[in-house]
Amino acid sequence: MTESFEELYNQSLNTKRVDKTVTGTVIQISRKGEIFVDFKYNVDGIIPKKEYSDDENANPANEFKPGDTITADVLKWNDGTGNVLLSYKKYKVREEAQKEREAKIKQAEEYKKQKQERAKSIADFWNNLEVGKNYTGTISKIADYGVFVDLGVANGLAHKSELVWDKTENLENKFKVNDVIEVKVKSFDKLERKIALEYPGKGENPWFTLAGKYKVSDVVTCEVVKFAPFGAFVEIEKGLEGLVHNSEITTLKRVVKPEDELKLGQKVNAKIINIDTEKMKIGLSIKDLEGTSAEFGYQEYINKSENN
Repeated sequence: MTESFEELYNQSLNTKRVDKTVTGTVIQISRKGEIFVDFKYNVDGIIPKKEYSDDENANPANEFKPGDTITADVLKWNDGTGNVLLSYKKYKVREEAQKEREAKIKQAEEYKKQKQERAKSIADFWNNLEVGKNYTGTISKIADYGVFVDLGVANGLAHKSELVWDKTENLENKFKVNDVIEVKVKSFDKLERKIALEYPGKGENPWFTLAGKYKVSDVVTCEVVKFAPFGAFVEIEKGLEGLVHNSEITTLKRVVKPEDELKLGQKVNAKIINIDTEKMKIGLSIKDLEGTSAEFGYQEYINKSENN
């Protein structure tokens, strides 16, 4: 029996297709928010409003208009009313998930590339490291004993003695974290991954400037600042110290402990008897001026002179 036109039409609607996603042209958007799509099939596709977005307030007319191209997932090839049932929101979810996967893959590849490049940079850095080589670095940390400098792929330490001449100076008064400074490699250990740095900005030792103001035989008034078994250290002026050896403290007796004869903070007159610029040392004598300092041995000196 010959099949009727209606039966043939219904069969065409039930024809199986393998497409899971289709792309077509928006024909119209109904007042209910349904999107009708022409995707070159026997019948049109329809995207119900509930398949447009999970947001009930979303209006497809704000995103699409007739003539626009739209892509959607196929839910049913025959929705029972002669249309292909489509879902725009499922397609978008899947598309976003795919984009996220691709982004993660790209991120992982980029991380791997960066890791390989950093490993090469580190290897090149250590292979080309030399004593005396200059670098521009950024201060990453300040400690009491020195500053750590980020050289890009490795950190170095500039000890306090390499940064300032005055040992009592607070490094944080002169340096700040993130400061960019010029440094020079003093020494390094590839195995331990340690780098000792010098700081050219430290400048010339102010000792020479201060010591240059004095000469042998000059008489100075100084302050006792420290004791050692062999003598007393005196401050001639801020930043310049000298040593009064035990044998140069007094003629009145043999000095065994300088702290038995002098006191910290005591002011005394002393004569410069030696300036060693090579070793940066100044020697002084109190006994050569014995009796001129009321703070030390004056009365005893007078008594001894009178008895003689």
